[in-house]
Amino acid sequence: MNWFGNLALTYDNVKDIIGVPDEKGNVLLPAGHMTKKTDIIAIIDGNGNFRHAEYSPKEIVIPCTEDSASRSGTAVFPHPLHDELGYLCYDEKKRTEYFKLLEDWHDRHPKVRAVYNYLIKGTLLEDLRKSGIIVDKEKLNPLKNNGQKKADKELQNELYKQFVRFSVEIPDDLTPHLWDDATVAEAWQNYLAEKGGGVFGPCYVTGKESTLTFKHPKGINSSTYGAKLISCNDETNYTYRGRFTEAEQANAISTEASGKAHAMLKYLIATQGYKCDTQAIVAWSIDNGKPALNPFAASDELLGEDDTQTTDTDVLIKARGTLATDYAKKLRDALCGLGNANELRDVTRQVAVIAVDAATTGRMSVTFYQHMRENEYIERIVRWHEECRWWFRKGKYEYISAPKVDRIIEAVYGEPKGEGYKKIQKQARERMLHVIIRGEQIDRGWINAAVNRVSNPFSYSKADGGWDKSKWENATGVACAMTRKYYIDKKEVFSLELDKNCRDRSYLYGRLLAIADKIESHARFL
Repeated sequence: MNWFGNLALTYDNVKDIIGVPDEKGNVLLPAGHMTKKTDIIAIIDGNGNFRHAEYSPKEIVIPCTEDSASRSGTAVFPHPLHDELGYLCYDEKKRTEYFKLLEDWHDRHPKVRAVYNYLIKGTLLEDLRKSGIIVDKEKLNPLKNNGQKKADKELQNELYKQFVRFSVEIPDDLTPHLWDDATVAEAWQNYLAEKGGGVFGPCYVTGKESTLTFKHPKGINSSTYGAKLISCNDETNYTYRGRFTEAEQANAISTEASGKAHAMLKYLIATQGYKCDTQAIVAWSIDNGKPALNPFAASDELLGEDDTQTTDTDVLIKARGTLATDYAKKLRDALCGLGNANELRDVTRQVAVIAVDAATTGRMSVTFYQHMRENEYIERIVRWHEECRWWFRKGKYEYISAPKVDRIIEAVYGEPKGEGYKKIQKQARERMLHVIIRGEQIDRGWINAAVNRVSNPFSYSKADGGWDKSKWENATGVACAMTRKYYIDKKEVFSLELDKNCRDRSYLYGRLLAIADKIESHARFL
């Protein structure tokens, strides 16, 4: 199945968490809904009588239509319940369309009926003025914008865009906020299902006959809110140069599949995405939506500890070269289910890895995708950590680990500096997905760049000046780990331990250089 279908499948597999916010407020969106930042809360009673309003910014889940979820510019597409003041009060054309939609479904829920009964009175603006949110007929109270001084026209435009959410207080009802009431969401979904309409045809994702959509959600990644993965709102996209005669010939995706896949990806990015500027990378289990092993983590992070020693005896044991094999066994046991072989025998569970990035403010693309059996994914992560590993130091103690990906990128390109570095970092992270997940070789150019950098140790300086020995040692360890991985892939294996029987001239000269470096280091810090 393709990436879009796997996202929709994951949505079906985690239906129990739909609409339930996690501890950070992230929520998997129900069908026919979107998240929206609101500014004002208006509280009314069950009969539609105004009680209170206040300026209270909050992001909530609101009902939406296909059109309103992707509205932009001058297009008039109202949301069915909560909306901007421009739609609720000021713009007559927008207000007419809003009430046409609200009137069409308000009798399906008593709280929605209360909102309709209140708004139809036309007293919202006056109530907001009495509450101090509006200082006069056409101006937002400057205090609501942190006291910033703004021109009257600017304040007026902001006023029209103020987003109002509604709360209905009914005796014995414990969920006054409409965005928290699951029965309100269910009423809207039932309305959409009964209304139907649209083009009916085979969905390219599910293979079933369904209602198709040609307007897909935006806001998948909060860092690039306006960017869309699929954009086909303009009919000329299909008929340009005679490629297609009908829209559905180019992109036939059902409304249901589109809503599920976009909602699932949005939730995964928000809860477990590895982000860099406009890029987001997610690894997840398709059967339950849980995070898969982080492909970018260092070994000690995956093990849940620093893997450092606390006694001199431990250091001596490691110096005798006995801990390298212990490390490999400990890592494999930890990543393969703490030694439970049955964890690796389950070949039915699937893991997927996806990377998305926005080249422009309105366009987002999938730059990497791979899905495989979970046991195969774990095996590839284990192989990476077993083969790309080296000694590292923390304080006076040493430990073995594969370096995290961001440290590899720093070893190759240097420390992050300026906005231009983010572009380099995004490209490098994507390249590392090919190396770790697909088993491709590390670029020889990366090895040369890392080695050349650490060959000039005094280029690693502290913020206040002077040589940063610790930073250089860590970078050297990363360069060595990369080099070791490179030669393993080239079928040339080097052990971490000293080989006293090796008589290769290059190896022997390397030993002499190591001794010379140790003597110099000792003399320098006497």
